[in-house]
Amino acid sequence: MTTDKQELLTFLKSENLMALATIDKKPWICNVYFVTDDNFNLYFISKPATTHCQNIAKNNSVTCSVANSSQKVTDQKVGAQIRGTAQRLNNLAKVRWMLAFWNKMNPGFETIINLKNIQNKVIKSRAYQVKPEVIKFFNEKLYGPEGQKIFRFS
Repeated sequence: MTTDKQELLTFLKSENLMALATIDKKPWICNVYFVTDDNFNLYFISKPATTHCQNIAKNNSVTCSVANSSQKVTDQKVGAQIRGTAQRLNNLAKVRWMLAFWNKMNPGFETIINLKNIQNKVIKSRAYQVKPEVIKFFNEKLYGPEGQKIFRFS
């Protein structure tokens, strides 16, 4: 993996909140807590009845934005804009892995957000995956003022 790609992965793994945009007949945006795996896939938990999950079921094209909300206007900016596809995870092993990873990165909900509670329908939330096609990584520390690099995924 190139140094630039590793920097992008490190950044994504350091954050846990992203804006997720979906579309049905009209665009919709929401914020979700997420985790990232080593292949740049992003995972979040949400209820299938939400507008964004309903939209994903009809049209899986999504865009996302990740930035550290504590950045000041005067700071060197870093963030990512992502275009890809989203899907609900149905593979039990993948869901189990994702929930363990999600709870590690977002501690405090382990007794609520877990596979047993999903299977027993105690909670309505389900696991989703965003598979990136393109990530625009803007990082003024690495690339200078308004600097960025575009990564393409197949």
